[in-house]
Amino acid sequence: MGLLATASVAIDGSKFKAVNNRDKNCTRAKVEQRRAQLEESVARYLSQLDTTDRQEPTEALAAKVTRLTEKLTKLKEEMGKLASYEKQMLASPDQQISLTDSDSRSMATSGRGSGVVGYNVQVVVDCDV
Repeated sequence: MGLLATASVAIDGSKFKAVNNRDKNCTRAKVEQRRAQLEESVARYLSQLDTTDRQEPTEALAAKVTRLTEKLTKLKEEMGKLASYEKQMLASPDQQISLTDSDSRSMATSGRGSGVVGYNVQVVVDCDV
């Protein structure tokens, strides 16, 4: 029949899920969302500290202040990590990083609003007969 020329190739691609968690993959939207959550938590803890300042000092109140201060310290550390991740993310070509597997990427799938952190594998086969 002569339908195929002498130099033919077949190409196929597939998405393979990586051994990675979506939470360990940072994109711009995820960083902004996490920053908003952290800022909301900081504001809530500062509000609680303001409330404790207006109350009579007691041992229980001092323990609460210590606990809130520790939480604020942890949030500050987490915001520092987030800033570091954001810097790395913005420096990468596709503006995302994976904390577990640096080669995997977040990709959209055909499902509604769903995605997978994995690899886009391409296969090429020479159809030389």
